Amino acid sequence: MEKLEDKVICECGEKTVAQAVEIFKHTDLPYKKAKKLVTGCNQTCCRRPLMALFNMIEFGEIDYEEIAFLIDAKNDRLKD
Repeated sequence: MEKLEDKVICECGEKTVAQAVEIFKHTDLPYKKAKKLVTGCNQTCCRRPLMALFNMIEFGEIDYEEIAFLIDAKNDRLKD
């Protein structure tokens, strides 16, 4: 089974949750600009999991299960 940290958070940038965590931790940019470091795009396809992760990092506690749930929900919507 795939570890939660190894899930791809956005297909656009092909970054994992763990990579996104490191990028968000090491930047002082606001969400909109920090998101571009992870995704490399301006699309809103991964907005919910990325914004949730950004806020969790800002407040100091990451709930990987919630992030995985948001990624799976996004992927399910894209399949329909």
